[in-house]
Amino acid sequence: MEPVVVIADGSPRIDDVVRWATAHAALVEAEVEVHGPGDDFQAQLVVLGHRGRSGSALGLGGHVLPVVCGVDCDAVVVRGTQAARRGLHGRVTALVSGGPDDAAVLARAADFASVHHAALRVLHAAPLPLLRDDLDEDHSWVLERSTALLAGRPHTAVLVRRHPHEAISRCSDSDLIVVGPGETRTCGAVTRAALHHAPCPVLVVHRSVQEEHRVVPTLPAPRRPVRAQV
Repeated sequence: MEPVVVIADGSPRIDDVVRWATAHAALVEAEVEVHGPGDDFQAQLVVLGHRGRSGSALGLGGHVLPVVCGVDCDAVVVRGTQAARRGLHGRVTALVSGGPDDAAVLARAADFASVHHAALRVLHAAPLPLLRDDLDEDHSWVLERSTALLAGRPHTAVLVRRHPHEAISRCSDSDLIVVGPGETRTCGAVTRAALHHAPCPVLVVHRSVQEEHRVVPTLPAPRRPVRAQV
């Protein structure tokens, strides 16, 4: 089995990163290895802090996005409150959009929730429209498809009328937020918002070739296009 890899980046909170990685590795019966940001390694999961020796003005280390976007496996960025970093809330939140990342996000979030004996919440964030004519925009299909993809695995599903970055910052009752990588090589806007502002560790899912070609359940189309993309 491939190890859980900690990225030693000079972060002042490297102990929190090692503690999180060690606790997770024990649950999945994996070894823990420590590597530098530029090392070559194989891993089932990469774990790193959200700041290096000196974070950017927005509080995110300059190495974080290159590591998260460059590895061939999932990556967890350890940040947020002490309670969240220690897994005291007992909840994993999967952020879904109705897009191609949802299947992988839900699968990984459900697995983490099971391993960590946590409740699973599926969250779709869509802001209220500016025009009254758009108030009937249908977002329920996103959660319906998520329920179908989870195939009976226990969870709660929530639609919040906020921008995704606002919903992320309010997930103070979660131990982990699971997001997709987005559509760009430097992660999507919502993924970056989670890495900058989440009150808990963030798992960025690496979508495998098999998952990219996975058939997802067909559901009725929304009455209007979904504008909020996670």
